[in-house]
Amino acid sequence: MFKNSKLSRYKVGKIIECFCIDIDATKTALLLKLNRKTANRYFLAFRTLIYHHQVSQKEKLLGVVELDESFFGPSRVRGHPGPRKRGRGTLKQPV
Repeated sequence: MFKNSKLSRYKVGKIIECFCIDIDATKTALLLKLNRKTANRYFLAFRTLIYHHQVSQKEKLLGVVELDESFFGPSRVRGHPGPRKRGRGTLKQPV
């Protein structure tokens, strides 16, 4: 799609830049003086490329994955039994 494009490399680079900083296709078309459908077509192509890249990378996570359960659950404060109150500053502060 990009090799036979009528757009210059500069404009394609600017479209990629707008895509990366999360400007929508309509505003990109206005900024670069493009047709909205052209910007939408490029944005769709970028999303498709990202999707295919993610699918190819997903294969690395397939198989057996072992997790250590000691990392789950809340952290414990030594010397203070019971659940700890959060969001109220230091311990024993009146509310």
